[in-house]
Amino acid sequence: MNQRNLNASAGVLGITALGIFLEWFPMAILQVPMPSGLIASTAANTLWGILAGVVLPYLWAVKRLGMSFGDLGLTTRNLGLSTLLGIGVYIIALAAFLHCSGGEMMANHTIRKASLGEAFALVPLMGVMAAGTDMATRGFILLTLTRHSHVVFAIAMQNLVWFLGHTYEIGLLTDCLGVTMAVGLTLALGILGDVVVLRTRNVMGLAAAHILLNVVLSVYLRYL
Repeated sequence: MNQRNLNASAGVLGITALGIFLEWFPMAILQVPMPSGLIASTAANTLWGILAGVVLPYLWAVKRLGMSFGDLGLTTRNLGLSTLLGIGVYIIALAAFLHCSGGEMMANHTIRKASLGEAFALVPLMGVMAAGTDMATRGFILLTLTRHSHVVFAIAMQNLVWFLGHTYEIGLLTDCLGVTMAVGLTLALGILGDVVVLRTRNVMGLAAAHILLNVVLSVYLRYL
């Protein structure tokens, strides 16, 4: 790896760490007051998460690395294939969630306890966060590091962030699946999502499938 690629890879990891820090620091340390109410607070957290975790890294990649939004997976090229393969990946997640419908994660989900009006507002916000997760991990981390480092390193770094970002869900799934299966499911979804994006160079289809997963799961939870 030459010095330019080394600097670019270090920059990608640094901007990723900065985005995570910016998401965490204001609420956890500064304790910035959030708007009252479920929808308002969720919307504020979602907006800030997208700005810190997606918008900042994408703009940095465009400005500093000279990449286009298409290079970062925001393209209609191979959109159909990306969506189809993405649905295949997230069907695995859906099957696991349905299997664990009696577990803590499903039984205490916010969608189940929210009013119908709140649920209609929460589902799009959940979709934005789901799509943002794919954009941040696969669109930014994976595709930038693949360009400037070895693909194995790119996959490893993406899955590290993917895993850390899903530790809460892993904890909730352990009562149903056990630790090994919950960890294995998370890593399998992370790697399979990488395969989809590397095969299609498109993150929009995968993100659309992730949104669809949230919609289907939300409908199921309302009638569970």
